[in-house]
Amino acid sequence: MSSAFASRFQLVVDQLAQGNKKHFAEITGKSASHIYKICRGMSRPSMGYLQELYDEYKVDLTWLLTGEQNDGAQVAGIPTNSDLVFAPMFDVQASAGMGSEVIAEDVEDYFAFNKTFLSRQLSVSSEQLVFVSISGDSMLPTLQDGDRVLVDMTQKSVKQEGLYLLQSEEGLMAKRLSDKQGELSVVSDNPEYDNWSIPLEARENNPIAGKIVWCGRTI
Repeated sequence: MSSAFASRFQLVVDQLAQGNKKHFAEITGKSASHIYKICRGMSRPSMGYLQELYDEYKVDLTWLLTGEQNDGAQVAGIPTNSDLVFAPMFDVQASAGMGSEVIAEDVEDYFAFNKTFLSRQLSVSSEQLVFVSISGDSMLPTLQDGDRVLVDMTQKSVKQEGLYLLQSEEGLMAKRLSDKQGELSVVSDNPEYDNWSIPLEARENNPIAGKIVWCGRTI
């Protein structure tokens, strides 16, 4: 496989996964080592795989294989707006501690997610997604202070144990929740913090804002 093809394939990785080959491998169903080899010109992708790239991301295969672009085609598979979900980043913090009062809810920015990634990797079909920041250390090592978490706002009941945003008298909290026959178990992953339960009759005053489905952090 030519170095020119490898360079064009790398451009696809850049545009679909911000250059992250491991992430590109995950969203396209290949091993990271295989993607690395293609980008280095050491391996040839199958036509079946290339067809999947076209079907899922509308990669211009003529351009990818020959360098010549079809009229009106997308050079490197940039998803159209219909393929994306835009999640707003709100100016609020969810405490991973003793509670964080919500002061403002202005939108700071928007983050785009490919619907295929949300469905395949996160098992999320909803478009009611928002980002909030984590404050505190009660959810260490799972969540760190400053993490940004993606929340599915449609999941307001606990069907299985997981991380959720909980509205309490002390504010918005990120906690691990599980339903114990109607009683809500509220757990901090950091053992230095106390756990507690919310009885069935008090759950209306402690509603679940949504389920945390993804986390991003600065390295």
